[in-house]
Amino acid sequence: MNKKLLAISCLLAPGVSLAAVPEAYVLNYGSASTVINVLDDDLLHISFRHHSNTNGPTTIRNTAMVFKQDYTGPQVYSPSSNGFSTKELSVSVNSDNGCISIVELHQSNKQSATVCPAIYDATWKGASVQNRGMHSVYGLGQTFAPIDPNNGGQINGEWLQTGGFGTPDDRGNTFSSVTYTDGAYAGATTPRLQFPVLYAVGNDINYALFLDSKLKNSFNLSREWWEIRNKDAAETNLYYLSGADLPDLRSDFMELVGRPPVPPKKALGMWVSEFSYDNWAELDDTINTLRQNNFPVDGALLDVAWFGFKHAWQNNSPANPMGDLRFDEQAFPNPAGKVASLKNDGIGLITIEESYVSKQGNYGGTNYNGMAAQGGFAKNCGTDDITEFNNWFGVSGMIDWSNTKAAAWWHDNVRKPNITDLGILGHWTDLGEPEDYRSYACYSIGNHANYNNVHNLLWSKSIYDGYVRNHSQNPQRPYSIARAGTVGSQRFGAGLWSGDIGGRLDHMNMHYNAAMQMSFAGIDYYSSDIGGFWRKSDDKGKRDTAIAPGTGYNEDEMYSLWFANAAWLDIPLRPHGNNCGMPGATGSDCIITETSPAMIGNTAGNLSNLRQRYELIPYYYSLAHRAYQYGEPVIAPMPFYYQNDTKLIGLADQKMIGKDILVANLTTQFAQTRDVYLPAGTWYNYHTFEKYESADGLTLSNVNQWIASENRNRVPAYARAGAIIPMMYVDEQTKDVFGHRKDGSAHNELIAKIFPSSEASSFTLYEDDGSTVAYYDDGSVPHYQVRETLISQTPVSNGVQITIGAASGNFSGASSSRNNEVRYLINATDKATVTLNGTPLPQLANRAALLKDGAKGWFKEGSVISVRTGIESVLTNKTVVITAENCQNDCGFASNQPSFAVRGTNNGWTSTEMTLIADNTWQADVTFGSSNDERFKFDVFGDWSRNFGDNGADGSLEQGGADITVRQGEGRYRITLFDNSSTYSVTKI
Repeated sequence: MNKKLLAISCLLAPGVSLAAVPEAYVLNYGSASTVINVLDDDLLHISFRHHSNTNGPTTIRNTAMVFKQDYTGPQVYSPSSNGFSTKELSVSVNSDNGCISIVELHQSNKQSATVCPAIYDATWKGASVQNRGMHSVYGLGQTFAPIDPNNGGQINGEWLQTGGFGTPDDRGNTFSSVTYTDGAYAGATTPRLQFPVLYAVGNDINYALFLDSKLKNSFNLSREWWEIRNKDAAETNLYYLSGADLPDLRSDFMELVGRPPVPPKKALGMWVSEFSYDNWAELDDTINTLRQNNFPVDGALLDVAWFGFKHAWQNNSPANPMGDLRFDEQAFPNPAGKVASLKNDGIGLITIEESYVSKQGNYGGTNYNGMAAQGGFAKNCGTDDITEFNNWFGVSGMIDWSNTKAAAWWHDNVRKPNITDLGILGHWTDLGEPEDYRSYACYSIGNHANYNNVHNLLWSKSIYDGYVRNHSQNPQRPYSIARAGTVGSQRFGAGLWSGDIGGRLDHMNMHYNAAMQMSFAGIDYYSSDIGGFWRKSDDKGKRDTAIAPGTGYNEDEMYSLWFANAAWLDIPLRPHGNNCGMPGATGSDCIITETSPAMIGNTAGNLSNLRQRYELIPYYYSLAHRAYQYGEPVIAPMPFYYQNDTKLIGLADQKMIGKDILVANLTTQFAQTRDVYLPAGTWYNYHTFEKYESADGLTLSNVNQWIASENRNRVPAYARAGAIIPMMYVDEQTKDVFGHRKDGSAHNELIAKIFPSSEASSFTLYEDDGSTVAYYDDGSVPHYQVRETLISQTPVSNGVQITIGAASGNFSGASSSRNNEVRYLINATDKATVTLNGTPLPQLANRAALLKDGAKGWFKEGSVISVRTGIESVLTNKTVVITAENCQNDCGFASNQPSFAVRGTNNGWTSTEMTLIADNTWQADVTFGSSNDERFKFDVFGDWSRNFGDNGADGSLEQGGADITVRQGEGRYRITLFDNSSTYSVTKI
């Protein structure tokens, strides 16, 4: 045994760090060694060197997955006879076997784990980790488990429950069929991806382990000693991360592997896509139909037809156009002019590219020959011969993205002039597992085993590096959507989508389970082919259990449910499908698939759900800035913020948008309701403002998901007490995330939806130009010109003080002034007064008055009070104080009638008294039955001597008018009458 210890003990004041990371702790035992670098008080870098002593260099190698290399060491480092301690950890190393035992000093001095080197056989080395009471494990990667025909696809579940994680072949990242448990094909092919970071969660303890390896790995969690297997590894390198809770752990992990840059703002909107738009006319028709039906849209993705694949494709031919990366001007003439025209109309484009380059293509092999001259293709190991691929994408070579010189040549000479310089917004990297490979190929970084799992990571890096290198010419943000990747992909501006998923809700449910794991692994921008890529007739609904009993598969219903979920959870929001995309496809292979939400499903419901997404763009975009600055997830799994609530273990069909909004997925076709679980705390229904107190967790049974009054499937959503949600104004004129409008008018007001709390709260609104990087620092980290606005709410006596603070920072094109609207919840019967910076504001007659240009005042509608400040400078504080006086009868409100009652079939034509809730505003909640003849009228004196009905069924009242018919079926309704305008509204609640 040979043990080397650091011969000093340092105890430094808080906030002071050692000048450098301490000398490595090294233990040699037998013919192996354990090496530990202490990078921080809560971060260890571990190397198990399975077949070698360490008597020389103690540096532990990093892969391309790791970003941060400049840790400055722990505040506290104290060696002992068999280990060391830091401010956070006590570590002992077994001199007989190199095992590491770790005690968490700030987590009740609990031992979190024993981590041992392991040699399983000649092929598999790795680590063995003792499970010391952990109840759940998250992260590790993306997979689609076989579907149980009786119970459907996996909706919920974490890795400890399922026994572990591994991809289905011997190389790691792969592209493979989704199957049933009996082995039958289940109608889709999806990527299986390694993201080897494991978050272990127990009672009052947690930690993370990151396996920093490019090689094939697997995690067997089915026994007490977990097996982390690393194929053909001479050494196993791990990071151990300690933290107070999961947010702390993930923040530290994101610091280690790199936080995501802020994406282009347009990436948060809707992008239409299909395989494939064949020409400009087809794309124009899709965009025009959306605009004509008042759908906002931010862009389109162009599949392989853009570079000529549809008409020039030749199977297994060197003349296949794969890799040309130039617009096919037969189908897409004048690309520069057209891209500019679309951009001026608010439509961005993202173009697909692959890593395979045909020998001849449309341009006589220009790209192939140029890349070959750079040595930029995979080569047969031990030779200079380019590895040949012969597939549906032609006789070709595969780009070796680990050859950084060749990758730079490709970007600067092929991608940049043909894509970026034209104004294309982003890049769609397809087939990046890689889909096709040769095990005998070698690359700049080694054989295929050393390359496979970082192929798409390095591809994304080549795009990002190209933007950094050419920033002075074009400050556009790097952005890509990838089908594959691994840990670290996010720091290169890459989001991921889950591949060629099936058009069924059991596949969608598995996607959102995968989204839970990918969020833990660092991927904030994760999306699906909304509606499913494959919708072959023989797969539609076949053995699909995500359908309510007594109903059947319905493509329209499937699409609209998926779209409703994605409008909350997918970034970008991207419908996609195989619309007879493959050249020469006939019969069942030529699937006519509508993808635009204006062309399939419940289009009115699709529009409502899309507008809701666009209203929330300022909230999502602020979360994107927090992801970039602090490593916070944009969309988080429920266990992430509520890890001590055991009811949430493995729960994937509810998610958090930021810290403040909880949503519950729609998982089953034709289901009318679903149960929703609310963790401890105070919550409000995001849509109806109903309040729920949850002391130890509360299950709401049979929450409506089909909302007849809105003619849509509506995802149940709840806001945490104290939530402050910045929003934008959206209506039928809204074109895109920037709020551009079809009629050229302007609506730049800031809207803040605020939910009451007994405690003060705040939220920072982040704004920038949405498209550029100001500069990159020496580490290629982007920096932006940003304006920040702090919005806060503080309870005061009988009310609340809400402050929209003076903005700090600026950016090109920023508005210097705007109106501000605050929406707040009070009791429906309360009498309100409102001041702005100490001056009383007038009560306005109705919402129309509130929405007028420059409006200043407030309006109460039911329990919601809306306040507008008038147009004010963004550089000043706007402090709104809302006070409410509790009153039941005489609240001092003005009215034109002494009383009102609802009389109808609901109560045998007796009276349900209405309450005067604001000036000239009467309200009552009543219940109607299931009859097709439910009716009512308004009565003033209770004797029918003065009553009001509606002759035209248009919302206007006439004295003695016709009965008002209830048209939305059985349920409870809120009826509001405005006696100054003789109008009324009926809302099903």
